[in-house]
Amino acid sequence: MKHLKKITAALLLLTLTLTAFLHTPPQLIQAESNASIIGYELKTVKKEYKDKKGIVRGVVSFQYPKFLGDSSAVKKINKQLKKARKQFFDSNNAKNIKETTKDSIKNNRFHYDTDQYFWTSGSGMAYGKDNIVSFYVEENWYAGGVHNRYYYGLNYDLNTGKELTIDDVIEGDAKSEILKAAKKYCKDDAVAYEIVKNTKKYNFYFDPGKVYICYGSYELSHGTSCDVFEVKGKY
Repeated sequence: MKHLKKITAALLLLTLTLTAFLHTPPQLIQAESNASIIGYELKTVKKEYKDKKGIVRGVVSFQYPKFLGDSSAVKKINKQLKKARKQFFDSNNAKNIKETTKDSIKNNRFHYDTDQYFWTSGSGMAYGKDNIVSFYVEENWYAGGVHNRYYYGLNYDLNTGKELTIDDVIEGDAKSEILKAAKKYCKDDAVAYEIVKNTKKYNFYFDPGKVYICYGSYELSHGTSCDVFEVKGKY
C-alpha cells in the first residue's frame, strides 16, 4: 500500500509538472479556416544534455515558424527568424542551462530522479488572414528553482516582409489605448502601471479584434507569474 501511494504521488507530481510546462495562453485560437495565407511549418531545434545513464537532464529548444515560398518578403522574414534562433542558443539562459545541468549531473544536485532543467520556446498561430500573421511564443526556463515564463509574438505582413509594430495592430493611439487597458488591469498596483507606462517596446501578439500585451515573470514585479492584458485590435 505504501508503495502504491508513492507511485500515485509521483504520477500526480508528473502530471502537475507537465501541465505547467505545456501551458499555452488561454486567449490562443486557431487561425480562421478560410484564411488565405502563405504556408508554413513549425521547426524545432533542440540540444539535450544527458547523464551517464543516458537520461536527458537538460534541454534547450527553440520552436519557430518557417514560411514557405520564394518571395523576397518571405526570405527576409525567414532570415530574421533564423537569426532569432541563433540568439536564443547564444543567450545567457541557454549557457546557464548547459552549465547548471552538467554541474548537477556531476555533483548529483537534482531535486528528484526525473528532474530536468530547460530553456525552451513553443509557438502557435494566433492569427492568419490575407498574409497577416501573428504567432504567440511562450518561453520557459527552469534550473532547479523557480519556473520562469515569458510571452511575446512574431507578427508579420507576409506580403511586404514587414514586422508589425504595436502601432500597426491597435485601433487609435496605441500608447493611450494600452495605458487605458493597463489602468483597468493593474487597478491599485501603481508600480506595475508605471512599468507599463514607461515600457518603450511592447511584447504582443494578436487574434481577431484583440491585441495581447505581454509581460513575463518578474517584469511587473509580480514574481514568477505572467501578466497578459488585452487591447482592442485592428484585425
